[in-house]
Amino acid sequence: MFKDFKRKDPIFKDTWSLYLKFKNSLRINSLPTYRPGKSIEELQRELGFEDAIKLASNENPLGPPSSAVDVIQNSAHLVHLYPDGDCYNLKKKISFKENILPNQIIVGNGSNEVLELVAHTFLEKGDEAIMGEYCFIVYPIVTNLSEAFIVRIPMNNLALNLDDILPKITMATKVIFIANPNNPTGARSTKKDVEHFLEKVPDNIIVVLDEAYAEYMGGENTNVSTLINKYENLIILKTFSKVYGLAGLRVGYGMASPEMIGLLNKPREPFNVNQVAQLAATVALDDEEHVRKSIELNKAGMIYLKAELTKMNIKSYPSYANFILVEFKSSASTIYEELLKEGVITRPLENYGLNNHLRITVGLEHENVKLINALKKVVA
Repeated sequence: MFKDFKRKDPIFKDTWSLYLKFKNSLRINSLPTYRPGKSIEELQRELGFEDAIKLASNENPLGPPSSAVDVIQNSAHLVHLYPDGDCYNLKKKISFKENILPNQIIVGNGSNEVLELVAHTFLEKGDEAIMGEYCFIVYPIVTNLSEAFIVRIPMNNLALNLDDILPKITMATKVIFIANPNNPTGARSTKKDVEHFLEKVPDNIIVVLDEAYAEYMGGENTNVSTLINKYENLIILKTFSKVYGLAGLRVGYGMASPEMIGLLNKPREPFNVNQVAQLAATVALDDEEHVRKSIELNKAGMIYLKAELTKMNIKSYPSYANFILVEFKSSASTIYEELLKEGVITRPLENYGLNNHLRITVGLEHENVKLINALKKVVA
């Protein structure tokens, strides 16, 4: 019946012919696919686990601050209203935290949306965007969507040396993407490294410093927001998905000069950050105790995991985030599947070109113990 309809209806026939003509050339086919970590519910459906744990998506195992939970529960009666399209109260709170002005802030539906806005605003067909060999997969996705060229920088020992970027800059370079700490490897650059690099980058090239995991670095390395006052080509991204535990609400922000923010706002959709997300993020910024507990839990878990992995002769890489990158002597896909059978969800990295690696979130104490016990069983 469907074939008969295509043959008889001239409008459908013309549309179908056009699709067949161009479907193989659509650039969408060349995009890498973002594969989210398997959910606990999905594993429960597949294997029937009652006590599965998810260590795949770098979520905060402590969950959101209790103050944010209260606001979420008390704001249900507002969801029939459109949210504040300017995120006025949230930007005001961020400005106090980061010691910048509200007009130097753009809020997004997760920091991922701000990455999209960067690409929409500053990348066109034929431009070049520079990024690390093993970088957050959204960077190449948004670059490809803008029909720009991707320039990869080799990462010795899975760490990006910022000085290695400089020789790759050409007249076509428009944007440089840097994650600090880097996802999925966990490596970092210090504040001194970043400033040294920014001094050498031409000021007509946009530098995107993605700090989704910055709070876990600690010390002076997390206080770089005011650099936007010195470098007008700098955009710094942060998120509420990690240390603040609001991944399910999708809210993040970018910081740059007022002129840069004005440009980024042009392609931004109205009401892009929902009402509940704005309210929860605003109160979460006040809960410094929750942030402290999250960082301390991560630090203790990281020490435990590294020590146990060393005992098992399993290689792990230095990490300044809330996850650890583990390397095996052969393909990690089998180990990933066997860990699923033990009720432990980790993150395989074939789509990053890291076939022998798993990225593992640092969890609660009992989750870390369960992971290690499962690994001992699987590796043995």
